[in-house]
Amino acid sequence: MSAPPLIASPDVARKNRRLLLILAASFIVPFLVGDLAYHFGWYQGGQTNHGRLINPPLALTSLGLHDPAGKAIAAGFTERHWWLLYVMPTNCDTACRNRLYQMRQVRRALGKEGERVRQVLVVTAPLTSGTEALLQKEFADFVRVTGEAPALDVALKTVTTAGAAAGELYVMDPMGWIMLAYSPEQDEKRSVVKAEDVLKDLQKLLKASQIG
Repeated sequence: MSAPPLIASPDVARKNRRLLLILAASFIVPFLVGDLAYHFGWYQGGQTNHGRLINPPLALTSLGLHDPAGKAIAAGFTERHWWLLYVMPTNCDTACRNRLYQMRQVRRALGKEGERVRQVLVVTAPLTSGTEALLQKEFADFVRVTGEAPALDVALKTVTTAGAAAGELYVMDPMGWIMLAYSPEQDEKRSVVKAEDVLKDLQKLLKASQIG
């Protein structure tokens, strides 16, 4: 005659459940913490980026932008690409021109990987005829979106004290998070050096990224 099955006491059962939960947590929690650290920028150890890290990153949707058809920009706008984002001044001065050439040359320098990157210009007011002519002639392939200057300024002042007037270049990921910023440069030679910094950062991001 076989022995009756052993039935654990309530106390033993509770201890077993507690042990299983502890073991499960020891595997799951590190992954959760790592994911949160990546998305919210908690971990910066060993970072070698040349641009200024925006921590926490800024959501594109917080800028209140619209596409050329007047439709509000949603999160899906950024899908499949990494982005170089720049807020256009009404009259494109030397720093502005340097910035536009930076954006174009960085994408070209990426070679085949450049297909994963696009440039977007944020326009908040009618551009001067000279600026408009420059864009049409040299940068017609850049994506253009529009925004309201006051709202855009408020949003960007969370990442730079000068807000929309800072003239910074931003790197944005395919999920619409603005994560890196680069200050403007009036001198053309120094602008070329800054372009190399942007290029190096993008190369690292594209190599490490499984999206875009």
